[in-house]
Amino acid sequence: MKKKYNVKGVNGNILIDFTEEAVENIDDANGSLVIPYYKGNIVMTYHLKRKGWEFPAGKKEEGETIVECALRETYEETGAILTNIKPLGYYLVKNEQHEFKIAIFIGQVNEFETKPRWSETDLVKLFDELPENISYNDDVYEIVLNYIRRFKLDRAIT
Repeated sequence: MKKKYNVKGVNGNILIDFTEEAVENIDDANGSLVIPYYKGNIVMTYHLKRKGWEFPAGKKEEGETIVECALRETYEETGAILTNIKPLGYYLVKNEQHEFKIAIFIGQVNEFETKPRWSETDLVKLFDELPENISYNDDVYEIVLNYIRRFKLDRAIT
């Protein structure tokens, strides 16, 4: 299975990179995307403004490491507390105006706490497959989940 993918996204061209070099070079990422698992199911949240299901993701705050960003975004958007988190690589979005890099993680949820009241998301739900109405239609989620399944990485974090 290949380790690099190019897809056309809503915000520009997207390079998804799962190589060892990519895993080693995530510290300069602008934000994170986390694929959380709980009892064998993926954890997703419904975003009211975008009217679709999403994985926890967001921008890195000043002074924050990329792992801290991933843990914070997962908690803020789902209430999930991750006990095991592993980097998979990153995806890079490029367009005429800007370029940004998002680190991709897989994580094991130990427990759920109440989400902050100011959370941007509404519902939190467990799925065994990607739901149909996801917020972003750019194949990133599907490629990442296929990569995780192909290498049985969801079992490696439990």
